[in-house]
Amino acid sequence: MKFPNWLSQRAIQKKSAIALIFRSPFAQEVERWTYAKLEAEVNHWVERLQTLGIKSGDRVGLLLTNHPRYIMIVHALVKCEAIAVFLNIRLTAEEIRWQIENSQTKYLLYDEMTKSTANSLDKAINYLTTFEISDFFLQNCQANSNQLSCENINLENIQGIFYTSGTTGKPKAVTLSFSNHFHSAIASALNLGIEPNDNWLLCMPLFHVGGLAIAWRSVINGTTITLLPKFDEQEVLDAIDIEKVTIISLVPTMLSRLLQHSQWQNLQKLRAILLGGAPASPELIEQCLQLNLPISPTYGMTETASQITTLSSHEVAKKRGSSGLPLFGNRLRIADDQQQDLDVGAIGQILIQGASVMNGYLNQLEKNIQDGWLHTGDLGYLDRDGYLYVVSRRSDLIISGGENIYPTEIEAILLEHPAIVEACVVGISDREWGEIVTAIIVSNVQLSLTEIRSFCEQKSLARYKLPKSIYIWESLPKTASGKLLRQEIRDRLEEL
Repeated sequence: MKFPNWLSQRAIQKKSAIALIFRSPFAQEVERWTYAKLEAEVNHWVERLQTLGIKSGDRVGLLLTNHPRYIMIVHALVKCEAIAVFLNIRLTAEEIRWQIENSQTKYLLYDEMTKSTANSLDKAINYLTTFEISDFFLQNCQANSNQLSCENINLENIQGIFYTSGTTGKPKAVTLSFSNHFHSAIASALNLGIEPNDNWLLCMPLFHVGGLAIAWRSVINGTTITLLPKFDEQEVLDAIDIEKVTIISLVPTMLSRLLQHSQWQNLQKLRAILLGGAPASPELIEQCLQLNLPISPTYGMTETASQITTLSSHEVAKKRGSSGLPLFGNRLRIADDQQQDLDVGAIGQILIQGASVMNGYLNQLEKNIQDGWLHTGDLGYLDRDGYLYVVSRRSDLIISGGENIYPTEIEAILLEHPAIVEACVVGISDREWGEIVTAIIVSNVQLSLTEIRSFCEQKSLARYKLPKSIYIWESLPKTASGKLLRQEIRDRLEEL
């Protein structure tokens, strides 16, 4: 099914409405672009990308920091009918290399902040064409391309590839279609409503689906984005006040830091604070209730193009701990190991069905979608009113500061150390980060945390995955078949 290009249609219907607010990196002045201005700039980018040789079907890696050109390139790739591959700039070059090769990415666009990583990738992957867009951005386009940009969107086509942590240690490539993004945006709008002055603050990384979802919601709904280069407490609170921001998406760690700031009261000016990416602690929820903040806890994942359930702010006190009801067009089930539905209150695996759910993983034989239902691996239960309560996120998964971390990847690296006989990595509750990466090892020598972190860094492990604490035990508890008893290990650590 083909739709008119979302941005192009908004440029006609709401050409004078403000689409994007950002601070110019050159003049350090705040710029406010209308939809007509954004469309014109995107069309220039289409010409520039076509000059590079990018064409329909090409996979283009984006190794970029938050910047207006990130949003422009995403829209330009839509018009080129190319597929965006969203790369986490916090990963090491080796980790990114695997994703580029796995996705068969042909082009890599980077900026001044990611230049070093891009240069090493350029040397390591001989078929990869790299380009620093920061320089190209300043040049006048000299394109004489006969190619035309596509002004229609086929909803069934893949828009982007996102990598999410895999249970085997290797990331899985989630393929999201335009249909996934569209239905996610519509469901969000039906839940939150759309107000004429809506202005969504985007301070999350655009390479995460939670950040990119804001860009799609805004253009589909015809509302405003205020874009920040990164999360900074002062800049966030100032933007809320100065730019009259109405909605913000945060992970719990971000909100916790904002509440410690002297100007936290600016949060009370918002009409909605969406909380996702990790479970919010009961203490944080209670604090927000006491301060009368309009928080809406959510549950979602990359595989569902962001949120799939949302708890309305006026229900938080009544439904403490819940992630809310499924958004319009989605359904939930709680099932046992035989995929039989469980009774109200019984804990089982969360199964999801809906138009925003991915079709599957790229290059993966795993069948996470069975009979039309996505098997999330997460555990939860439904109350009598159908509200979801998430008990455990993918069992072994560690969520630290909103980033997904799988222990098996870190354990494999630890076991390469000549002095480590056994290793187990778990997440331990932490007020600021949600969870922190904790390593428990069996070793015949006394190893320090500094030595362990240094070793992991040398093995190209991203810094946010490095253990923040370490314990040396004589042995690790296991099942009869030799499988680590992770929950028992967690329980022992929590008692320390």
